[in-house]
Amino acid sequence: MRTIVGDLLATASTWFATGELIDPAPAELIAAGCPGPYPDWRTSPHVLPFEPGTSQPMGLVNCTSSFHDEDRPDSHAYDFDMPRGTPILATRGGVVTRVVDDQPDLGGDPGGNLIIIDHDDGTAAAYLHLDVGGIDVVVGDQIGQGDVIGRSGATGSTTGYPHLHYIVVETPTDWPWTGVPVTFSNTEPNPRGLVGGRQYEALPFG
Repeated sequence: MRTIVGDLLATASTWFATGELIDPAPAELIAAGCPGPYPDWRTSPHVLPFEPGTSQPMGLVNCTSSFHDEDRPDSHAYDFDMPRGTPILATRGGVVTRVVDDQPDLGGDPGGNLIIIDHDDGTAAAYLHLDVGGIDVVVGDQIGQGDVIGRSGATGSTTGYPHLHYIVVETPTDWPWTGVPVTFSNTEPNPRGLVGGRQYEALPFG
């Protein structure tokens, strides 16, 4: 009997060889994510928020626990467990509509230092917990997909470990916001979003 790990490897191998997701998908991929539909990862407008050719592990993901519980505003968020100072890339292009850059390490407001980028389609991406002095944009900047916008850190409510808390939400982005399901086109199959505890490699895009 094939294991879930074996299924995942087989799926990834099929994707890298043919660009097509085999059917049926592995049970772990089918079970991931929040209830409801997810956009097709193969045509997703979003890419991973770190440099192509590098890999990062996942912490909490969609509808898991803590701030990511199913009924919380951040149920559709992803935590990328990346070292402090890792360059953060814009997953989509847009306009910077909010920047917070005055929060201390391991404290301050819950979101810490953050950037919000409006995609001009009724959604915006929020990048939270950025490093002290780790923001490279200002409000009004036009950002392209893949542009470096800052560096990961541990400002705000991070429980002491550096990570990027990333979520796409409906606009306006007033709290409590409404998250939307997101998949990523420049990595292995993720039909219901990224899976917690797994490591993902960012592939070239564009």
